[in-house]
Amino acid sequence: MIHDEALDQMASAIEQRRLTAPAIMLLEMHKPLVGCLRELYAMAEPLALMLFGSTWSPVVRELLKSPDELERLIERLERSATKPTAPKQITL
Repeated sequence: MIHDEALDQMASAIEQRRLTAPAIMLLEMHKPLVGCLRELYAMAEPLALMLFGSTWSPVVRELLKSPDELERLIERLERSATKPTAPKQITL
């Protein structure tokens, strides 16, 4: 099971890039393929270590263990997307 702080960090990184909606859509689409993605990730783990680093590679591996883990990340993203934000002030 992925630690809550790792999920929070992933969710905040997605939010900072303003990719919440596309990320939710892609995660929902790939939930049924978690088994295949897990096996592909196991084959490509040396490359993933270069891309994600030694810190995030185990987190991604845990994320692909089951659809439930992806669902936890989706829930975090949805919760943050529904948080009210302060309106931006427009100056003319």
